[in-house]
Amino acid sequence: MRLVRARIKGFQSFSDSGDIEFEGGINLIIGQNNAGKSALLRALLPILADDRHRTPARFETHTLASPEINLTLDVSGPEIKDWILRSGGPQYFPLPVRQGAPPPDGPALLKRIFESNNLFLRVTHRPQQSFLADYPSHGLFEAFQNTGGTRLCAVATPVGGEIQTSLQVSDADTLPGLLFSAWSRDMFYFAPERMTVGEAPQGYSNRLVPNASNLPNILLMLVAERGDTFSQLIHHLREIFPTVGNISTRTKPENNFLEVRVWPTEAMERVELSFPLNSSGTGVSQVIALLTAIMTLDNAVVIIDEINSFLHPAAVKALLRILQARYADHQYIISTHAPEVIGFANPKTIQLVKRVGYESSIERLNLAEVGKFREVAEHLGVSMADVFAAERVIWVEGPTEELCFPYLYQQLIGPLPRGTIFTSVAATGDFNSNKRDPAIVYEVYKRLSAAAANLIVSVAFSFDTEKLTVSEKEKMRRDSGGLLQFLPRRHLECYLVDPAAIAAFIVRKDPVSEGKVTPAHVRQSLEDAAKTQQFRIKEWADDIGDVDWLTHVDAANLIDYACGVLSEYRAPFNKKDDSLFLLQHIIEHDSDALSPLRDYVASLVSSNQH
Repeated sequence: MRLVRARIKGFQSFSDSGDIEFEGGINLIIGQNNAGKSALLRALLPILADDRHRTPARFETHTLASPEINLTLDVSGPEIKDWILRSGGPQYFPLPVRQGAPPPDGPALLKRIFESNNLFLRVTHRPQQSFLADYPSHGLFEAFQNTGGTRLCAVATPVGGEIQTSLQVSDADTLPGLLFSAWSRDMFYFAPERMTVGEAPQGYSNRLVPNASNLPNILLMLVAERGDTFSQLIHHLREIFPTVGNISTRTKPENNFLEVRVWPTEAMERVELSFPLNSSGTGVSQVIALLTAIMTLDNAVVIIDEINSFLHPAAVKALLRILQARYADHQYIISTHAPEVIGFANPKTIQLVKRVGYESSIERLNLAEVGKFREVAEHLGVSMADVFAAERVIWVEGPTEELCFPYLYQQLIGPLPRGTIFTSVAATGDFNSNKRDPAIVYEVYKRLSAAAANLIVSVAFSFDTEKLTVSEKEKMRRDSGGLLQFLPRRHLECYLVDPAAIAAFIVRKDPVSEGKVTPAHVRQSLEDAAKTQQFRIKEWADDIGDVDWLTHVDAANLIDYACGVLSEYRAPFNKKDDSLFLLQHIIEHDSDALSPLRDYVASLVSSNQH
């Protein structure tokens, strides 16, 4: 489930927001204090407050329309099937009925719904109501007028873990109600205030509720049933909060409630040396609950209001890096007025909220435009150095390197030097041509100069070698004044041709392949592909480990080809989305193989310090 679009009418400071677009991954809501950021987020909550938009001209309740929120959500057929099974009762899906036409095929319509990858449901939400929608809510046919007054439904009834179908004369349409229940269950909202979720009554839970009130129960379940997940949770906590060494759950003697304890050290010798979670610093509860949600659920929608209000800037950066590197399948909607969040979030969308008098308005920003960088900076009252949140900027080829290079550095070398960030030079594809035009480099300089005028920052550039000749690279280095370095191999994926990592990736993306796709299969597939006309180059020496061949091969497309063949195209490889997984696997299982890439990234960081 993913929120695609929202429109807010008559709620708090919004008269009519217009359409607000969202995408998967991180979506930022930015603006000054009291601009309306929190109002936007509260409009998305399952429990919608009857807080009507007021102006000097109209402010008495009886003259104001009730708030109305229009939402478009992208859901999948398997999700809908799961909702039906969870409901425990019959669910009604309208069928097209037209006078004189053959009877509709109910099972066929349900099959179409259950097999859909993307079904866009448009619903309306009002205070004290569930979701409402135009008939039929699934949108698979138009509501014909010539029906003779008869409406027919396909009825989906859960029985013993399966769904039985039948037909019934009815005008019922229960899909909006199912969607509302799922939204209430899978949407997590973190307010900018201290959470007191460190205690809970005894009991078993395997799913975090949206207000995180059963957090102690979930943590206890993780310790007992999913130890690796709990260990990973602790690891993330230490990355975000250096002062947190461990957490535990115990039965509190005073009232027999479950209680979460926070330890300042990894060792847990005596309970007296730990502290109740409810007494711990602001933000610790939010982060534990947030991590628990995204580590135990699939496709959650996570809303965080003013993330910078309960987390230190360094903790914000660490959390954002974890969300992007490990849990990008969820959708995040985060409000902030802090520049460091903008600089490190790598957001898919940015919405700027402004307020004039009694009216809030929303504008979607494209931060690929330098002018928009300046607009954000001026609106928030910060410098561009604050937006970048860095003193030293290493511009890299694209978003893949922007994510992978700092991750590799932190895993194999250590923390990045203070104030150093990696950021991509431009939109993906700007630097994919075989021959680099120096004018492109100068355009990058122009963007940097416009964004960081009058600021003293250290700058370095890293581009892929692709098919550039030695002389072409030397000329570009001269044109850049010595700031430009080239990846020794053609591109990043030339370091990721690892059969074990690729096999693990295929199985992760296509579980059906488990046991059928092994590292040996991957190696054979890569070797076979390397001999074909599509991938054969003069450096091929019948060895996928040959360094000279790895330096020149089109590894990204070679990996994609092998993944497609071995998985019957159920597990395609995408450079932007999947390279990080291969990198993580190699770091964990064969980090020495990455020593050439490690040394290159280290040289980038080292040169940037001078």
